[in-house]
Amino acid sequence: MKPIWLFPPLLALALWAALRPQPFTWEGEGIRYQRAGVGLFAQICRPLGAIQGAVLLVPGGFGPPTASMLARCRSWAEQGFLGVVPHLRGRGKSDGRITGCLEEAEDLAHLARLLPRLGANRHAYAGYSLGACVALKAAALEGSAKGVVFAIGPVDFEEQVAILRRSRPEALARWREVFGEGPEALARQSPLPQAARLQAPFLILQAGNDPLIPPTQACRLRDAREEIGRKVYQVALTREGETWTQPLSKGRACLRPTGFGPLGEDHLVLFPDLHHDVVPAMEAIAERFLRAWLR
Repeated sequence: MKPIWLFPPLLALALWAALRPQPFTWEGEGIRYQRAGVGLFAQICRPLGAIQGAVLLVPGGFGPPTASMLARCRSWAEQGFLGVVPHLRGRGKSDGRITGCLEEAEDLAHLARLLPRLGANRHAYAGYSLGACVALKAAALEGSAKGVVFAIGPVDFEEQVAILRRSRPEALARWREVFGEGPEALARQSPLPQAARLQAPFLILQAGNDPLIPPTQACRLRDAREEIGRKVYQVALTREGETWTQPLSKGRACLRPTGFGPLGEDHLVLFPDLHHDVVPAMEAIAERFLRAWLR
């Protein structure tokens, strides 16, 4: 029989555990959690068997995750991984105000820290368009990711505004509302500083004919990685995934092709004839790297 004096501490411990806020609650096929008082949601795709790791699939745009993003989530679950699609703040089922690539990154880093409670002890990111910026910043913030896929993502937001002013002036008001105005506000959005701090392997996937994000922005990410001593292998491929054999012109000429290297090293893969789009060949490369990182 336990001494009577042990019961008050045990009772206090039980009450503390019962009253302590839970880090998340299940809601349908996802979890609801909070950061800094903002309610957030993430879609969770669970495998039938043991979890091999988690893939955080970070969507772009200002709306809820698309059907294609949810299909990626289910595909990773079918392969034995935990698929995670965050509804970034102000989108889908998440509350809060959209801030572009600022608070969203802090939210995502917080979500990554919850993954062990979901049974995933290692994780990697795949970010698409604006979600690529969010994924890179989050990985640099939380520091335990096994790798980051940065697919057709923006780097220089001041250049983005200049491009929109020429090509889509009707979109400028919305951009200013989300990203702010002036060089200082736009510089805060850029993931370049985080690229220099990321310790994990980094895969950059870039479209050469992207009307919104020039390939020179991807080359700036490469330069940031090389400046900290990382080797960056560089490859040019057709939209079908074959070796590009034609000359690289205009902004595409910033690429210095080397061929693929070890998957644990950084890579920049350019699709010179591709617009702002993700094609099966690009998806296959992302999957190849993610599986290697989470092995």
